[in-house]
Amino acid sequence: MKKFKNAIFDLDGTLLDSMAAWRNLGMDYLLHNKINPPSGLNEILAAMSMEEAAEYFRSTFNFKFSNEDIIWGIKSLIEDKYKYELILKPYVKEYLLKLREEGVNMCIATASPSSFAKAALERNGIIKYFSCIISCDDVGAGKNKPDVFYLAAKKLGAKVCDTAVFDDADFALITAKEAGFYTVGVYDEAYRNKRNIIESISDFYIESFSELLIHK
Repeated sequence: MKKFKNAIFDLDGTLLDSMAAWRNLGMDYLLHNKINPPSGLNEILAAMSMEEAAEYFRSTFNFKFSNEDIIWGIKSLIEDKYKYELILKPYVKEYLLKLREEGVNMCIATASPSSFAKAALERNGIIKYFSCIISCDDVGAGKNKPDVFYLAAKKLGAKVCDTAVFDDADFALITAKEAGFYTVGVYDEAYRNKRNIIESISDFYIESFSELLIHK
C-alpha cells in the first residue's frame, strides 16, 4: 500500500456501519407521504446529496412543499440513529490510532449532514482523529463530482497526490481516482454486487481495516 500524508474518509459504509439505515430511507420517506416508490429508487438516490435528493423528490413526485421541507422530513427519519444507535465497523478505532501515530492528517468527507456525522463520531469516540467534517451539502454536489474531495484536501492543506480517499462506493472511488487521489476501496454489504468493479478501480482494496493493521 502506498504511503500517504493525508487521508479523507467517507463515513457511511466505510467507518460507520450505517448503510442499512440509509438503504430504504428514500422509500420510507415516500411511503410516509403516501407515494408508492418507483423501482430502482435506491440506485437513483445513491450518488445524490441531500439537496439533490430533495430536488429529485420535489420535481418527480410534484411535492408542493420546498426542498428545505423535504430535507427536514428526511433528516427527521434518520437523525436519531446517528445520535444513539449506529456503531463503527470493526478495527476502525485501531486503524485511526495507527494513522495518527504515523502523523497522517485526517478528515471526513460524507454525503450525510455534518451534524449527523459529528454526533456519531463523538458517541463512538473517534472525532478527535479528524481535523474537520466536510459534507456534500457544503459544496452542493454529491460524490459523482470531485468538489467535496477538493474541499477536504484544501481544509487539510494537502496536495491531491499525497492524499488517500477511503470509500465504499464505486462512484465515489471513480470520482476520487479521476481527480488524482490515491483510492482505498472498503468492502460493505451495500455494494457487494459491485465488489469486482470496486476492486478494479481502487488502488488498494480491503475487506476489513484489520488488514491495514498488519500490512507493511
